[in-house]
Amino acid sequence: MPAIKAFGQAQFEQQSKSQRIMYKHVFLIAVVLISASWARDDDAHAKAEEHKKEDGHGNFAYSYDITNGIGAQEAGDAHNNVHGQFHFVSKEGVPVQVSYTADENGYHPQGDSLPTPPPTPEAILKALAYIEAHPPKEEAKPRPHPQPHGHTDIRV
Repeated sequence: MPAIKAFGQAQFEQQSKSQRIMYKHVFLIAVVLISASWARDDDAHAKAEEHKKEDGHGNFAYSYDITNGIGAQEAGDAHNNVHGQFHFVSKEGVPVQVSYTADENGYHPQGDSLPTPPPTPEAILKALAYIEAHPPKEEAKPRPHPQPHGHTDIRV
């Protein structure tokens, strides 16, 4: 009988330990869900301020700012020249701002958060300088010999 009692006691202790671990997980999940809902509430209750201006001749300007740190401004003219900027805060809490222009030559963004290409290797730079200093020579192409007007060369 003591063996049965000891077995039952061990099973009870194991079950209690499992339940304690389960309750810890449930508690952690609840904390995460509550935190997420508070974060979502901040965005859900964010206030926006917007300004627009158009003159009817193709010139425009607009801007918006949201209390959660997101915003943008842009202005353009009748010749499709546009300049502006936008900003937000990344998931890591880092402020990001990008300014840009757009015109007949394309879109030109600028900002510290934009990726940049790696530097061109020295050997490539030397090769490009050599090519520029020694342009390829045009090869002489055979030119057809013109025939005098009205004269055809017929050989039989």
